[in-house]
Amino acid sequence: MNDIINELVDAIKQDQRYLDFQKASQSLNQKDVLELLNKYQSVLSDLQYLKQFDAYIDISDKKNELKDIKKELANHCTIQAYYQAYYQINALLEQVTQLVFQNISDSLNTTGFQL
Repeated sequence: MNDIINELVDAIKQDQRYLDFQKASQSLNQKDVLELLNKYQSVLSDLQYLKQFDAYIDISDKKNELKDIKKELANHCTIQAYYQAYYQINALLEQVTQLVFQNISDSLNTTGFQL
């Protein structure tokens, strides 16, 4: 069983969708992308902290700043390429899961103890 699983993993690692995902993941290490992601995380953290004081202070500027950064992230070609590769590898893994576990419950007795 382990040999079959290892063969499956090796086959997935050789699939172009996996290779594209690995390449896209590495591209996120570019300086401009990392700076943008760090900026997003920082503003998000600030906003989450400030939300506890929402009744006392106006945090709309911080919300707008986060919204602008999200737009910038969504329009960044490197990040778009990453998500496209991410969705493709996840679709492949979903197909593999469907094939591996197709009709498995029909083959197993899971009724348990009956009173």
